[in-house]
Amino acid sequence: MRLKKWYAIQTYAGSELKVKEDLNDRVRKRQWEKAAEKFTIDGEETFFLVPVEEVITSRSRRGATTEYRIPYEYDLVAKPNERTTRGDVLARKAPRHMEETATVIDVETLQRVVIELSNRNEETHYIPTDKRVRRDIRVGEKIRNGVPLTTDSDEKYTVTNRGTIVVRDKVRRVTFDAGGKEKKKIVLDKCAVTKLRQGGTLKEGDLYESEDCIMSRASGLLKVKEYKDKRVVTIQRIEKRRLFPGYVFCRLGLDDEQMMELIDSVKGAVRYVGSRFKPMPLEGREMKVIQRKAGLLAVPVAAAPVAAAAGGEPRMEVDFTVGEVVEIVEGPFADFTGEVKEIDKDAEEVTVMVKIFGRETPVRLGFEGIEKL
Repeated sequence: MRLKKWYAIQTYAGSELKVKEDLNDRVRKRQWEKAAEKFTIDGEETFFLVPVEEVITSRSRRGATTEYRIPYEYDLVAKPNERTTRGDVLARKAPRHMEETATVIDVETLQRVVIELSNRNEETHYIPTDKRVRRDIRVGEKIRNGVPLTTDSDEKYTVTNRGTIVVRDKVRRVTFDAGGKEKKKIVLDKCAVTKLRQGGTLKEGDLYESEDCIMSRASGLLKVKEYKDKRVVTIQRIEKRRLFPGYVFCRLGLDDEQMMELIDSVKGAVRYVGSRFKPMPLEGREMKVIQRKAGLLAVPVAAAPVAAAAGGEPRMEVDFTVGEVVEIVEGPFADFTGEVKEIDKDAEEVTVMVKIFGRETPVRLGFEGIEKL
């Protein structure tokens, strides 16, 4: 067994993870485990590395919405700025019980349409079931003021303000007689209990509306904003992106013949970086980047700027220009040099183009992460 060295296996773009799995299986089947460095990444044991980073994106998959309307009568279960997964409970409306004994005088089943205005306030319409709501009144659709909601264009059910339809469902408006006093309650049709019918009597403590939950239809990072009528919960998707598309990395101590046998006929694996016919080990700064990205080496951090005398944080002065070659002193690409591609003065960030494995890669850093040569 040779001394273990780092190698990069070039693959077809998009095949990295499949190649990684196939190579792991091949190492185990040939009992080459002792000649291969084992890594534990996110709880998974592997002999091959495909460094990835998590990126927050606002894009939704398959057109599914990632925004949820949470009325204030619901308790927020999920916590802001924490991860949630598909199927998790975002909010829960507790079951409702009678506060006192009462008789049901009337039960009206209504169609409810809620329109969200540009200022995030809401306009709610309750339409009797003997009226037909227009087919184009759908959640997510924009609607103008003056548009009738029913097929018979009844002026009583006309949109007052332009906005977006956020709710279309069924509710029951229940009128109770409690000791001679009339009380009305809006109950979700799907949560109404069987006792809730005209002429029925409910005693104090009896259930009249069962629990309701709002579930997540996506996975990601949860953000919450508060408005007059409700909370708005947004789930920002977290994508795992490959940091080095087209490469799988490993640290092996196999001989040349075994190295070539390892990738032979593995679908998606092309060759070892450096030579088509002989594996060439990686050395120097490039391998440090891989280890830092995979969490195997500490990532250098630039010194924080000194606070201004007045007590506030100083704004960094830009003393480099686009096209200038600088040295990176922070992050996985520390010790690399590259050309300044872009300067964002407002964000106090700079984009530097560095060359790794013969390809130019853009690296975005704060101003303190680079130094003049």
